[in-house]
Formats: sequence, structure tokens, C-alpha cells
Amino acid sequence: MRTTQRKAREVAEREHQLLQQALEMVARDGLHNLTLGRLAAEAGYSKGTIYNHFTCREDLLVALSTESARRQSRHHQIVAELPWDGVRALYGLTLAYMRHAETAPALFESSIAALAESVDALASPERLERRSLINAQMAQAIGAVVERTKREGAFTHPELTPEAALDALRSAVLGYAVTHLLSHRFTWGKDDDRLTVTASLMHGLGWPFVDTATARSVQHVIHDIVPAPTAKESAPEPLHG
Repeated sequence: MRTTQRKAREVAEREHQLLQQALEMVARDGLHNLTLGRLAAEAGYSKGTIYNHFTCREDLLVALSTESARRQSRHHQIVAELPWDGVRALYGLTLAYMRHAETAPALFESSIAALAESVDALASPERLERRSLINAQMAQAIGAVVERTKREGAFTHPELTPEAALDALRSAVLGYAVTHLLSHRFTWGKDDDRLTVTASLMHGLGWPFVDTATARSVQHVIHDIVPAPTAKESAPEPLHG
């Protein structure tokens, strides 16, 4: 292996380690306590080494949000390629997003924090470009599913366009994930309540109502696609590109 290739691999492996360490800190101490100085101390590296990877705390947040987007994009692509009708696939995408937030809360919380414009203003252009490319891939998978519902004649709202309904659904699911999964103050009475509420929301936005039995069967598949992580699986994957 060439020296440059070996060094690049070492850098990638170290960044992988740093992201995992950062996630452990968020889970243990809270996102507000995540700083590059604390990360250096926890990981056993100098601050200079940390700054060689991340230009600032905001750059680290974007790196974490990129990992979050990468996982979601992979899940969404799998769902989009399942032999389902458009409505079940759209419901599967919705549940996959919730499941990601539920099984990777530290990563999800970091990705929410990285949505702030102040983060974009300070993060490196390279980090932002990586995240943008992955988000575009995810949007393509979602768009393909929505187009399928249109071709199948499943979207029937008299006033909303499918694109507007999708934005409303995305906002509602994001709000659900933030309030119900990141805070113990908000809980469902039982798991089926989540399915019923989500199906009702989709129906109100113009898609057919999904009965609880169908929703539960979709959820079962999603749990296979986005399983509860083991200690080893909770580590972020190495970033590429």
C-alpha cells in the first residue's frame, strides 16, 4: 500500500473513532457539553489533531449529521425498492425515519442541531457538500415513492399537490420524532397509537388510510431494515468522499 493511501486510511479510521467518541459523549453528557476540547481529552488526542479533522464544533455537528443522513438514505433506498404499492412504501419511509430516530437518538439529536443556519455558516464547505449529496440521494428515493403514488392514483387531495403534502408529512414526522423520541415527557399510550396517528395524518394529507394490521406488517419489515443496534453496530460508519 502506498504511503499516501495508508495515511488516508489512518485519517479515515481516526475520524471514525472520533465520531464514535462524540456520539458516546452526547449520549452520556448531552449535546450541549460536546466541544472539540472535551472530545480531544476523551479520545486522548491533542487539540491540534482534532482540529485537523474538524475546523470547529459546527463542523463536527455536520459530520455527525452526514452520518445520520447516510444511514437514513440507505434505509430509504431499501424501502423504495421493496415490491410494495406507493402508499405502503411511503408509510414505510415514514416509519423508517421514526425508527432511525428511535434507535440512534444521539445521532438523530446531533443531526437536528446541525440544521441551524449558524452551523452552516461555520462548517467547512467540504462537509456541507458531502451532506448535501447524501440528502439529494435520499430525496431522490422519497420522490420516486411519491411519484409511484401518483401513477397509481393513490393521491386524491382536492387542493394540495403531492409535493406540498409531502412537505407537510415531513414536517409532522420531524415534529413527532423531536417531541416523542427525544423527550420522555411525551409518550404514546401504546405502540399502535403511533401507527394510527401516522396513518390518519397521511390520510388527511390525501393518501388512502392504512389500517392497523397493514401498518403493523409494514412496521415489522422496517424493524428488520433498521434493527435495534448492538454496542458494535451503534458506531458510525466511515465517511467516504
